[in-house]
Amino acid sequence: MRALVTGAAGFVGRHLTAHLKEEGHDVFGLVHPSEESDGPSGIHVTAADLLDDVALAKAVHDVGPEVIFHLAAFSNPESSLRYARLTFETNFLGTQNLLEAAKDTGHNPRILLIGSCQQYGQVAESEQPIGEDRPQRPLTPYAVSKASQELLGQRYFLSEGSAVFWTRSFNHTGPGQADSYVCSSFARQVAEIEALGREPEIRVGNLTARRDFTDVRDVARAYTAIIERGEPGRAYNVCRGDAVAIQEILDVLVSLATVPVEVKVDPERYHALDAPLIVGDAARLTDEIGFAPRYLLRETLEDLLNDWRQRLAVEKKEMEEPKETS
Repeated sequence: MRALVTGAAGFVGRHLTAHLKEEGHDVFGLVHPSEESDGPSGIHVTAADLLDDVALAKAVHDVGPEVIFHLAAFSNPESSLRYARLTFETNFLGTQNLLEAAKDTGHNPRILLIGSCQQYGQVAESEQPIGEDRPQRPLTPYAVSKASQELLGQRYFLSEGSAVFWTRSFNHTGPGQADSYVCSSFARQVAEIEALGREPEIRVGNLTARRDFTDVRDVARAYTAIIERGEPGRAYNVCRGDAVAIQEILDVLVSLATVPVEVKVDPERYHALDAPLIVGDAARLTDEIGFAPRYLLRETLEDLLNDWRQRLAVEKKEMEEPKETS
């Protein structure tokens, strides 16, 4: 399978390209020109800006993909409140350019658009888990842009005959995640306490919120399964179907620490749009696609913590190396 992954330099993109390569596929990663030197190793990397329709069309034409995984996006819901225009341009116009470029290849590649559970908006706990038939009520520019991206996919499916699928992906974590996300933030703080001798205190926000977390490596497997076995024109929740409290995630990481750690609540780490519960219905993914996750939460968090230990060890070594003088 000749696969093109947009956003290949990102968190999920790196895991997805690695998974596809392991499965024996011919993998091409599309990255922003500013990230060309930082693309995943071991695959073909091509650079183009989603908003440059001419350059993007050429890149897609040159690759000639059989499948396209569209991961590239402005992906921060809270930041989208400040950068609404950039969010819409990247997530809506960028997707429009990609769908048009794919259509113009004449090969009708299968295209997976990555959406978000944020598209559902606030859902009462009594009405969860959230199924794909749930009406969408997005609350942020990011969520609106993802719902709009999905409508674009529907248009190309219905009007152009394009083989488009879309996900509504719930929370995911694992090795390589940025520390702006809760699990990775906790893991980095634990690793810093162990390695750098910083104050043995983890700063946390709301620990009572419950979220549906999937290992990023399982997310990569799910995306591949959907594009291989899914039905075009259909939405798929990517989730486990059960929720865990943020407190439990913290407890696991603290239990894995090699030194004593204290916890301090930091009001600045609370989020304005922090719903008490977000859990998806995984029945469609399980029953129609035959997908099941492989990683348990503790295994995911242990791998995430070890990843931060390795990253900090590299940073510490680089800081300790003597600087060359002219």
